[in-house]
Parts: sequence; C-alpha cells; structure tokens
Amino acid sequence: MLSSVDRAEKILQKGGCVHLVGVAGIGMAGIAFLLKERNFSVSGCDVQENRQTDWLRKVGVHVFTGHDEGHITEHIDWLIRSTAVPDTHPEVCRAKALGIPISRRGEVLPALMRNRTCIAVAGTHGKTTTTAMIAQVLDCGYCIGGEVSGVEGVAKDAPLMVVEADESDGTVAGYTPDYAIITNIEYDHMEHHASEADFVECFEHLIRNTQEKVFFCAEDSIASRLGLGNQKCEPFTLLNPPLQLPIPGRHNQWNAAAAMAVCKGWKSTAEISHALANLRPIRRRFERVFEGGGIQIISDYAHHPTEVAALVQTALELKPKRLLGIFQPHRYTRTRALGADFPSSFEGLEKLWLVPVYAASEPPIRGGTTQDLMAHFPPNSDLRLSLCDGLEAAWVEVQSELKAGDIVLIIGAGDIEKIADQAKRRLGNTS
Repeated sequence: MLSSVDRAEKILQKGGCVHLVGVAGIGMAGIAFLLKERNFSVSGCDVQENRQTDWLRKVGVHVFTGHDEGHITEHIDWLIRSTAVPDTHPEVCRAKALGIPISRRGEVLPALMRNRTCIAVAGTHGKTTTTAMIAQVLDCGYCIGGEVSGVEGVAKDAPLMVVEADESDGTVAGYTPDYAIITNIEYDHMEHHASEADFVECFEHLIRNTQEKVFFCAEDSIASRLGLGNQKCEPFTLLNPPLQLPIPGRHNQWNAAAAMAVCKGWKSTAEISHALANLRPIRRRFERVFEGGGIQIISDYAHHPTEVAALVQTALELKPKRLLGIFQPHRYTRTRALGADFPSSFEGLEKLWLVPVYAASEPPIRGGTTQDLMAHFPPNSDLRLSLCDGLEAAWVEVQSELKAGDIVLIIGAGDIEKIADQAKRRLGNTS
C-alpha cells in the first residue's frame, strides 16, 4: 500500500495543474514555488495578502484572494492544503466530489525531495535558523519556514536542498533524506500528538529513513537516547571557541554547531565559519524592529516556554535598564498543556502584557485561554502583569510606559507581528 508521500511522488511525476489552499502561509508558499519550478501550472488562494502572495505572483503563480469552491474545476489535477484547512473546507469538498487527489503540505515537501540530495532539519526548536544557516553556507536550494533578510521568497530549487522537516503534524516521518539534523526534541504540538511517545516516534522514523548520516544535539537527552549507539548517528556539541555570529544567544551557537556538523561534508571549517560570521538574519528571530532614544524593540517568534526563556536570557545579555514584554500565546492546546511552564520562562522581565490566544484555527478550550495562563503566575511574583483585550490595547499601554534604557520583546508566533510593524511605522526605524 502506497504511503501518502509515495502517492504525492507519483502525482509529481505526472505534472499538470495544482491548486494550494492556504497558499499565503510560508510553508505553502515555498511548496508553490518549488512546484512551479517543476513545471506545474500553479494556483492558490488564501484569505490574506502578504509578502508571500506578492512574491508568488511575481514568479507566475495565480493567487486568488479569498476561498471559493469555484476555484476547483475539472482542470485541476491536484489539491494541496495547509494543516489549518479542515476536511470540511468548501474547496476540499469540491475536490473530493470531482475525484481530485488531495495532499497535505507536509506530505508534498518530502516527495519533492525524493530526487534531490536532501538535508532535512528537524527538532522542536531552531529549525528555521539552522536551515537558513545551512542554505547560506552551502549556497544550495532550500525551503525555509521564515524570511531571510535581503532575500525575496522562502524557497529555491537546486540539486542539493536543505528543508525543514515538520514535526507539528507528524509528517517529519515521511522524509527519506540523505542527511538529517535533530536540533532537540521537546514535546509540543499537542493538537496533533496525543502523547510525548507519539511525538518522539516521528523522530525515530526520521532516523530510520535517513540514508547517510543523522547529526543530533549531544546536550538533548531525548535526541541522545535515540542517537547514541546507532552507527548512522553522530552527536554535535558547542564549539570552543564560540563561532562569531551576527545573532546573539547560546541557542544560536547550538544552531551554528548543527550547521557546521553537516556542512563539513561540502566545505572547510574556515569556509563555514566565514559564511556564518556574515549570516543574513532571519525575520522574527531576535529581530530588532526599532532602536532609538535609548529604546530597543525586538520581535521574536518564540511560542514555547523553552524558546521564550532563551529569548529572555539573550535579551538580558544586552543589560537593559528594564526588560518588558508582550506575549501572545499560540494555540489553546499548547497553552493548556504547557501553561504551568510559562511563568518561569519570563523571569527577568519587569512587566509583561498578555493578549488573547492566537487560535490558529482551534476552538477555545477550558484551561487554554490567556486568562487561564495568567492564573499560573504566582501572586507574589516581582513580575507585573497586564491582561489586555487585544494587540492594539497592549501596544497603546506599552507606548505609554516606554523610557530610555528599555528593551521591549514582542513575543509569539501568531499575528502579534502586527505590533512590530506598528513600531516601525509609528516610532520610525533607525536601526
């Protein structure tokens, strides 16, 4: 019986017309581009317009604004949907009625890699940065879940590819890469994985499926348990002396160590070090969106307690007079499952504004709201908390408190980046 990735590979071999539902998402936009490069006629739709849709139109992808079952005709040979698109979506239902094959995003990217030399980057944290590092060091093809400064688009096709292997929906298990990296393994994406064992199993599949070598973080207990004793697996460690990087933080030294480990198959240590020292930064990864008047505003994608803690510690290294933060929890399922772990991750902040959970298509659940998260913070904490009813209200409050010496962290994986955009426009970006 063919796997879902095998089925996608067979469709790839046929070519034709493909339509992507949710094409404005970074992962979907990258796949749309790669399909266009493989000579498919590509269309897509989404409710939002953004930088990705602008880029896709430039490269010849027909992008519709809004969803409509009328986009699906008998001329469509394949429909690809993002994880956020449910079975009941009108375009999905229309495709089913017409007998059009339907694939998930995470099934298509592994299939696209089947006839390429592939480096798959997996792990709970650090995938985007590590993938961007490898792409820049090797000047190879890529499909990245983030935007690199000065580079238009989030994908490039080439004989050698580096891609993010997504554990969020379990499709990391569908890759058969030549090389793999496991940055770390920490239970997440409870909306798909019912247990930690189920989550870890995805990485076990990736190790078995990797053809040549798996590089894993020596400091991570779960990755080490999976990799130690396996001849296919090789640990990587922090480099001494540390690499010179244009981005701060111990976690980025780990990302760079991962990149160094795999890139040695193509480049010398000196060449890799030079490329990493001149790395182009990734948007929303410790991105300074404003600097002026003694105030810095930093936007970051962190949405898991471990990521938040790493962000806060990195910001504290800059020795601000006050460290402030605005946090938008991402998904009700994650907020409920990890709520008790969040308070300690904010240690070092003087004040934190909390805004409503970014649902990411989930319905509200008991224990998973921002009010529920706030209840986990101890009442005698030195951290001042403010619960806001929206992004605009939080930004108004923050602006009223700003003074020289402050660093403000804009934290979360949802639409909280709108605040970062407001900071650029209203305060003026002098960085």
